[in-house]
Amino acid sequence: MQYQRFDDETQLRFESGDEFISTLTSFAERESIGFAVFSGIGGVRSAHIAYFNNETKQYETHELDEQFELTSVIGNISLRDGRAFVHAHATLGRKDLSVIGGHVMKLVTRPTIELWLRREHAKVSRALDEESGLALLDLLERF
Repeated sequence: MQYQRFDDETQLRFESGDEFISTLTSFAERESIGFAVFSGIGGVRSAHIAYFNNETKQYETHELDEQFELTSVIGNISLRDGRAFVHAHATLGRKDLSVIGGHVMKLVTRPTIELWLRREHAKVSRALDEESGLALLDLLERF
């Protein structure tokens, strides 16, 4: 992966073969990112995309082994148990121009993913939500 900083924003370019979640997590840990938001586009050669089933409280993961246009990836980086945690959703375009999307478990880049990341000064952590079973953002104020 290559990157270039612009104050609190960073342009990242994932290279062919880079795994998106693990590469971005490693970058966030190395840079001590406590919270950031990101969006991007590109191409991937395979993906593991999931749907959270609220009844079973489990992710249903679909492993897809084909070339896709990554028409959108969006998400955030927060802290879970004190470590960087990437939460991302993606929309993937197929050769026939149909699209699928969901929660990103894994994306393998081909040929590139271009990501714009905006780092925030505050840290945001996740905490287990008993009702959903998910680690949700634990924010300071309540409305």
